[in-house]
Order: sequence, then structure tokens, then C-alpha cells
Amino acid sequence: MRRDHEDAFILGSHVQPAPAPYPIITEQTVPMDGSIVAVIDGMGGLGGGDIAATWLAERWAPRKVRTAKTLVTQLKKDHADLLDMARPTKTPKMGAVATGAALLPDHVLLFHAGDARAYLVNGTTCTQLTKDDLNDEGFVTQAFGGGKRLYEEAQIKPHTLKLDWPEGCTILLMSDGAWRYLRPPVISLAYAARPKLKDFVLALAEVVLDGRADDNITLIALAPSVAARKGVRPKNVD
Repeated sequence: MRRDHEDAFILGSHVQPAPAPYPIITEQTVPMDGSIVAVIDGMGGLGGGDIAATWLAERWAPRKVRTAKTLVTQLKKDHADLLDMARPTKTPKMGAVATGAALLPDHVLLFHAGDARAYLVNGTTCTQLTKDDLNDEGFVTQAFGGGKRLYEEAQIKPHTLKLDWPEGCTILLMSDGAWRYLRPPVISLAYAARPKLKDFVLALAEVVLDGRADDNITLIALAPSVAARKGVRPKNVD
């Protein structure tokens, strides 16, 4: 694992800032009232990644989101405000990638920018719900903040997905330090063997650690606490 941990995460009002001590294992009940859960991965190569990740976590934790339009508007403002906050500091290029979800009674609003991922998992399949913002050389093409010329000249375009709560499935959010070691078949097998959320996440973490991961890892597993409608119907993708 990398010495400098620059991941942060939020589970509704619960904020785990970066840098975080290893390991952190927590279970939270998050209200399905537009509250946000998210994995936020500070960009280590630009300096101040932990500051950017924590800034976003603290900004998102009290937020309640009910529509994709509102979500995108807020995320674009977060990007602009993070750039403004960073410019006068010693690390003006600080930034973070993130994947997250606003939780509502009958559906979830997923969002991401960068190379953090979301998956839909059951005992037999694992489907990636996000598309990595990476170029052919493997470099991130958009992020929150990240004051390089690329980011300052183009507004961020967060991806969103509206998804009915899937019955019998789990939504899995993770940083790139985790997914590089976790292929979909491995994720499905782990879920089939350990369907309880805490056990499932621990099983995945064991796989990553056994692979001698050289990056920070953050994993969040989500499932509704009430029966959801049958089927998974993506409503819109940006």
C-alpha cells in the first residue's frame, strides 16, 4: 500500500477525511432522502490530493440531491470552487476523482468523474456501471479540481446514471487502487460466497492486499434496506 493515503469517503453525514489510517471498516445506515455516498480519490501526482478529497467529502456530506440536473449543476460548481480554493495555495494543481451515489427511496443517482468505478453485482454477474475517464495512455482526462491546463480550459462533465434500486443486487463503489486487482468474475464469486455486505467488502479487500497493491484502496457496498422493485432499468446516461 502507498504510504500517503489520499482517499476520502462519505456515507451520508459520516465523513472519513484523507489521510486515513489503515484499515477502516465501518457500517452505516444512510437515509434514502437524497443523501450521498462516495469514494473520493485524491490525485497524488499533483500534490494536495488529500486536501482536495477531504474538501469534496465535507462539501458533499450535508447535501441532499433529488434530480440528476441538480446533481450535475452542483458538481460543476464544486469543480470550479475547488479550482478557486486551490489556486492561492502551495498545491494549486490539487484534485480528486470520485464515484458516488445519491440515495432515494425507489432509485439511485450515480455519478462519477475520473477512474473511480461503480459496479452492479449479484451472485452470477458483475456489470460495470461507469466509464473510465482515461486516454489511450492511461491518464485521467477529467477530475474535480486538478489545475492543469486541461482541467482549467474545459468545464467538468460528470457522468450520471439513474437506476432503479436493484432487487437482490449490490452496488459497489471503488477507487482505482482496488479495481485494478478486482476483475468482474472475482467480484461475483466473492459476492456469491459472502453476500453480507461487510463480509463481501472484506473478501474483496483481502484479494487486493494479497495482490500486493501499491495504491490506496477504498470500497463501498450499497443495498437498500427495503424491498425494491424487480429489475434494473437504467433511465439515462450522460
